[in-house]
Amino acid sequence: MKTLPFLLFGLVALAQWAAPLSQIWTHEQVLTQGTLIKLKCGAPDPYDPLRGRYLAVRPDQRDAAVPAGMKLEPGMTVYGTFTTGADGLATLSGLSLTPPADGAYLRLKAGYVYDNEVSIEWPFDRFYLNEKLAPEADKWFAENIRTTNGITAEVRILNGRAVLQDLSLDGKPFREILKERVKK
Repeated sequence: MKTLPFLLFGLVALAQWAAPLSQIWTHEQVLTQGTLIKLKCGAPDPYDPLRGRYLAVRPDQRDAAVPAGMKLEPGMTVYGTFTTGADGLATLSGLSLTPPADGAYLRLKAGYVYDNEVSIEWPFDRFYLNEKLAPEADKWFAENIRTTNGITAEVRILNGRAVLQDLSLDGKPFREILKERVKK
């Protein structure tokens, strides 16, 4: 009887470690094994006092065509497939209510539905920054948001999950650009 409290304590302690470790493992699996897609986006630089500086990443494609016969309501989970264009940028090309049998897909949330279009809520929206780099990132963003190529979000997807890996401009990673600007 005296071992029961210790056994319960051990199980609770194990559960507290298992939950975050499982999330970290899933995140790392997506980064190492996921398919890389690049999405054209905008990324303003807001500030959250509790979570710090981040770029609010918003893919340019916000709507998708609803396939004939599909009944969608706001908040429903849909699975999107992508097509990569000649410029290397991916666009959402198809929606379904069930995960596709093969190929890369992403679990999305349907927003408002009108006619045969649905607004898409992307599963990523923030790219966190080092507090010291954030002011320089804000300047960089203001200078480059209106360029012809725009800012590209590099996202890894695996089994419906997405991890925002990096941002880039003209093929150059965002972190490298910021490091060069800070050194000057």
